[in-house]
Amino acid sequence: MIGVLILTHGELAEGYLSALRLITGEAENIDTLGLYHETSIESYKEEVAEKMIALEQGNGVLVFCDIFGASPYNVTAHNYQVLKDKVNYRSITGVNLPMVIEAVCSRETMDLDELAKYIQNVGKDGIKELFENYGRDE
Repeated sequence: MIGVLILTHGELAEGYLSALRLITGEAENIDTLGLYHETSIESYKEEVAEKMIALEQGNGVLVFCDIFGASPYNVTAHNYQVLKDKVNYRSITGVNLPMVIEAVCSRETMDLDELAKYIQNVGKDGIKELFENYGRDE
């Protein structure tokens, strides 16, 4: 089973996990890690690596990050040299709840590369504006 790790600023990652559990029930092989003001980047990098290693069950790990180019994303990029022989992973930014739900529900039917591409499309396709889709009475 592909592991899932959600990395965000503050408690957002834990919120995604809480919402996922509300919608789908308990999920295995998923973890979160928030970044806080008092967290050093070095310790965060080490904790991310430890969680990725723990989530690797032979099928890879999908890492979600909140913002492209921000610290959680940068840590996944910097950890590549340390983890390249231990964890096969993909890192996707701009995480939202539909992406997390689809990843958890689809991770046993796709390989890591297929899942990463699919989840990016889920994220893009899930952005809608109410009145562009349904119109409005004027």
